[in-house]
Amino acid sequence: MDIPCKVNAIFMDYDGTIAPVDVSREESRVFPEVEKVLIELSKYIPLAIVTTKSLSFVKPRTESFAHAWACSNGVEIVLKDGRRFVPCEVYEKERYIKEIVTLARELLSRYDVFLEEKWAGTTLVGLCIDWRTSKNPPPRELVEKILQEAEKKGLKVIRYEGHPFVDIFSVAYDKAFAVDMLKKILQVDEPIMYLGDSENDNPAFERVQVPVAVIHHRNRNSPLKAKYRIEQEKLPELLKKVLEEVRR
Repeated sequence: MDIPCKVNAIFMDYDGTIAPVDVSREESRVFPEVEKVLIELSKYIPLAIVTTKSLSFVKPRTESFAHAWACSNGVEIVLKDGRRFVPCEVYEKERYIKEIVTLARELLSRYDVFLEEKWAGTTLVGLCIDWRTSKNPPPRELVEKILQEAEKKGLKVIRYEGHPFVDIFSVAYDKAFAVDMLKKILQVDEPIMYLGDSENDNPAFERVQVPVAVIHHRNRNSPLKAKYRIEQEKLPELLKKVLEEVRR
């Protein structure tokens, strides 16, 4: 199935989509061939990152081409010109996230796991429990205990099939909310292309006319709701076709 390449904007996930999924945080970078094309595309159409990662992590890795970032699952939206949008609810729920961070530190201290705190400015808005490069991963039932406690507090929990990490956020936003906000703030209309690689991208896939699942070894059997699929190594080729179209 041919993927439509005449689009007005591209919104994209980071991990596993435009960057490798199985590398440490320190080594994580956008694939060089992908970044090269995205830099050119950014001269013609708006490009935005839609991610569960925090702004401090993703912005330095994507500011060569991104016009906006919807971070922490849409909790914080920041534009290249410095404008920033954060819902008031995150300030009210910060104490619950802090309680979950404390619990995770207590229960997982014996294991090789990275606890990534997600911040919107000086406010704690989420936590990622990440064991993707672990030699001593935590028992799944222990992680599940933390997630269940988070759900009791009314926090947003995201489990990923086939992925060695989970996310917890203070508010129950999803990537569809992030896409809707970016459309409005960036003033772009369909067709919009969305690139993603996990079930967490499904709400965004259902919000755009050109939803594309980027396929790799971790998500080959995941229940992705994208209309189109492309192997990760062919992503530069797809983006080059988009570039050709927007230059016409």
